[in-house]
Amino acid sequence: MAQRKARKGLITAPEAPAAEGADDLQKLHPNLEAQLNGRIVVVREYGFVEGLRVRQQLRPFLDGLYELIKSESVPPLEQIMELVVDHLDVVLQAVATSADIEVEELQSLENQDEGDVLLMRWWTANGPFFYRRVLSRILAERVQAAELEKRRAGQTSTPASSEQATATSSE
Repeated sequence: MAQRKARKGLITAPEAPAAEGADDLQKLHPNLEAQLNGRIVVVREYGFVEGLRVRQQLRPFLDGLYELIKSESVPPLEQIMELVVDHLDVVLQAVATSADIEVEELQSLENQDEGDVLLMRWWTANGPFFYRRVLSRILAERVQAAELEKRRAGQTSTPASSEQATATSSE
């Protein structure tokens, strides 16, 4: 929070603190600005239905992110950017969706810095969305493996019991 500059002889009231939770919406649905071809675009987190569509479109990207996270909990940004390059066409579509722009505009962008900033804003706004998808998959696999292990542990072999001898009344 910016501090007010004190002036001699003037009594000023301190700035009111921000209300608790005032930035909750920004945290839940971050809207980030980026410059694109001389204008400002807003990069936003995907909504519910939009997220379902993007999730399906980015299945190969999500599979790659899964492999990165499975081997190291939080992969370095450089590895994620390599993954972006490996799946460039679908990622460009995802970025365009998030910024409400056309893919063609991204493909024609010549300013490297603008492209880098836009890509970083997209990842900042939507990276948690992708992480949640991957972490849910990892958790589901762990639960399934634990259940399988329980079933295996519960299926211990026991020797068959011998038949009981029964006496007949004629003995």
